[in-house]
Amino acid sequence: MKKINYMAVAVVCLGLASAPACHAQREPAPAYRGYTGTIAEKFGTGVTNMGLGWVEIPKTMYVSSMQDGVLSGLTLGLFKGMANTFGRMFLGMADMFTFMIPTKPMVTPDVVWRDFGTETSYSNSWELYNTR
Repeated sequence: MKKINYMAVAVVCLGLASAPACHAQREPAPAYRGYTGTIAEKFGTGVTNMGLGWVEIPKTMYVSSMQDGVLSGLTLGLFKGMANTFGRMFLGMADMFTFMIPTKPMVTPDVVWRDFGTETSYSNSWELYNTR
């Protein structure tokens, strides 16, 4: 019984800790961030996508429900959400390991809570930022 209580407390704490991030408003990026700012942002989005990639499942179910109806959201949205979860977490891991190379995000939107009503899409090539 104690194990269940500890698990419940852990889940509630994680939920409360991630709530401010879900409501964060993104500031417009300055025209020039430089190399350090670019790689720091890439590492941060990589960590975020690894940790919160699972949010793609309810997000994709919501988007599919709004576009094609509730039945589509509950069925097709679930499977597309699982695929998007895998894609976002994989690219988050890739961003964490290659953060020293200043590339643009391959997933749009770059974090899951930004533009929550839009469908997630992926780029098929890596583009470098001009950090000069």
